[in-house]
Amino acid sequence: MLSRCTAIVVLAASMVAFAGGDFFSATVHMEGLVWVESEMARAVRNHVRLGGLVPPELHRLAEGAAWLSDPTRVNPNSLVHNPIGAYLLIKRLNQEWANAIKTLPQPQEVFGEMYEELQLPSLADLEGCALALMRLQDVYNLDMRRVIDGEIVMKCRPNDTDACHDVNVSELKNRTVPLRLSILDVFYFGIVAQSHNDFYHAALWLNETLAIMNANECELCPDRREVLDRLADTYSKLRNHRGALQLFSESYRIDPTNPHTQARIRDEEYYANLQGNYVWQLQRSDDWEGRDKYEELCRVGVLQNRAPRASVSCRYFRPSPYFYLQPIKMEVLHETNPVIHLFHDIVSESEAARMREMAVPKFHRSVVVGDDGGDAIILNRVSETAWHFDYDDPVVARLSRRVDYATGLSTAEGTAEAFQVVNYGLGGQYIPHTDYFEGDHVTRHVQNGNRVVTFLLYLSDVDAGGATVFPIVDVAVPVVRNSAAVFWSMEKSGAVVPNSLHAGCPVLIGSKWIANKWIREHGNEFRRPCGLTPDE
Repeated sequence: MLSRCTAIVVLAASMVAFAGGDFFSATVHMEGLVWVESEMARAVRNHVRLGGLVPPELHRLAEGAAWLSDPTRVNPNSLVHNPIGAYLLIKRLNQEWANAIKTLPQPQEVFGEMYEELQLPSLADLEGCALALMRLQDVYNLDMRRVIDGEIVMKCRPNDTDACHDVNVSELKNRTVPLRLSILDVFYFGIVAQSHNDFYHAALWLNETLAIMNANECELCPDRREVLDRLADTYSKLRNHRGALQLFSESYRIDPTNPHTQARIRDEEYYANLQGNYVWQLQRSDDWEGRDKYEELCRVGVLQNRAPRASVSCRYFRPSPYFYLQPIKMEVLHETNPVIHLFHDIVSESEAARMREMAVPKFHRSVVVGDDGGDAIILNRVSETAWHFDYDDPVVARLSRRVDYATGLSTAEGTAEAFQVVNYGLGGQYIPHTDYFEGDHVTRHVQNGNRVVTFLLYLSDVDAGGATVFPIVDVAVPVVRNSAAVFWSMEKSGAVVPNSLHAGCPVLIGSKWIANKWIREHGNEFRRPCGLTPDE
């Protein structure tokens, strides 16, 4: 358990890391928010105990967060390791706490020095959480009704392999607070999807909003006309003009004097008549090639960090004298083209903790190589990145040498990249890509030769999801704490291995920390000489 002083230092470092950034883009930032809410609640309760007065809403929030300070309860960080809990925490801080604090004439009297440094999530964080939940809904085919009820239930799709099994992921964690979404949350998800031109999810969530209202299952409902108009507009964008006509007609009956609504109905009648007998069905558009296969492997690998699992073989591996007394426990997941190994217990708990600790003050939003060859931030790569060089810390240098001994390739400066440490945020994924560079990106990125091998350290475990998948060869590598996924992107001849195409699945429950080490061609010509056949 961290001491109070240590916790303050860690939180301060976390605040520096995302100043001007996002909370939802790294789980470690959201863990900091759990501490923030706990401290705010403690300050309010202390103020009341000393005879101070606070608004009833602020008192309610403080009492509701009392469990965060109870050491006998489960780890409070488990709240943000659940995507529904993370969304509700962000919403509570952004709306309820922020609004309640605004009613205080002198907030400093309640919160003291903490108030000057207080930084609460923004609307962008809330929107990011909503988009993340919809991304998880797609990848893991989550039961939407169960999500609304606060449960994470994954269902396999009809075309999934027999290796996929339905699972109630919520049962993996003891819950401490109710996680049910309100109808206003459901409506908000529809609005967010619509604002991002994601009309597929907008239709799903707005339809569910209307269904809950029709069943009289809500006490505080959104405006019915606004729901109808938004859903009708969404249907129009999806070319379901008959459905839009019916919704606009119902909206018109609510307020028949609105000329804007009458004009929209006339437009929809015209388009509906053009459709004839067209039967409309809501379908998701696959906006990148291989998406279905990627998502299927993510569902198959959702719980693969729990043994037993399928692998080609397991054996002890002694690639250098360094490992003679304590050989690597190697799991072979794919034998060739590409070679994919999982090295167990390759890093210690203390080393992994040091790598995580050093990363937090350095964190910035993760980027990818854009179309112009420069850095670009994309919506679905939700994570934060830091770079550790060998001269930064003895632990980093020691791990670099261990990678050298395990692969037989030099990791000295100029022959390998620094460790890239990443903490994924809510719904963070990385769509299929290769680690080697080709095409127009070669000129900028291969001064030291192309990437030969990827050494991917798992610095934490997760409860569900987060697998690294290889769609072409049907392999899902699980997140196993203190292990390393090792795969080769180039043959000895210098030919790239297209089958090394891989992707990161979003974490469903948990916090995923990784550290990548990429080794380059130049400087390793004599360590891995070209063979006598083209494929060596």
